[in-house]
Amino acid sequence: MESEIARQPVATVTGLYRGKFSGLEPLTVDMPLTRDEVRRNPIFYELDLHPEQGDENLSGLGDMNLTGHGDENLIIDVCYDNLSPMRLQDLRRGTDIPRGVRFWPDWFDIPPYEEMHDIDGRRVYPRAPGIHMIQIRTSRRKFAQMGRVRDFSPENGGYTSPVFEIRIAESGDVRE
Repeated sequence: MESEIARQPVATVTGLYRGKFSGLEPLTVDMPLTRDEVRRNPIFYELDLHPEQGDENLSGLGDMNLTGHGDENLIIDVCYDNLSPMRLQDLRRGTDIPRGVRFWPDWFDIPPYEEMHDIDGRRVYPRAPGIHMIQIRTSRRKFAQMGRVRDFSPENGGYTSPVFEIRIAESGDVRE
């Protein structure tokens, strides 16, 4: 049973969203981001948290801290246009993510550089008009593993999202 739970992803990504005054809207190639949105607003994504792994430490004494809650963190990396993965802040269950919550929104910013180099050394223009690819990896990190290498393997509850495509519009190429 425990090995079956360990093989389930700790969190999966349900989609990418843009923030609007009316709430979050799905982000697709058909509905591009404006240059102003790229500069001012983050891109939101929603995590579907695995229900059993979210509270698994509450029933046993394995990883308990002094408050009686488990010290399991959710680690997240964002891969944008084949650049080296960007580490996002660890989300601690019970502190950053309330216990018992199934879906959790989070966000990241498009790299604020005009030109960068991807992991193969090619030039990449993160904020240029056109189609850009985003992939998000999630996994868990126990308190005892903090400061160590980030492990996104399936044995550690790791998950890699499908590749999401977004489009940044030319200045006159936006539908309201």
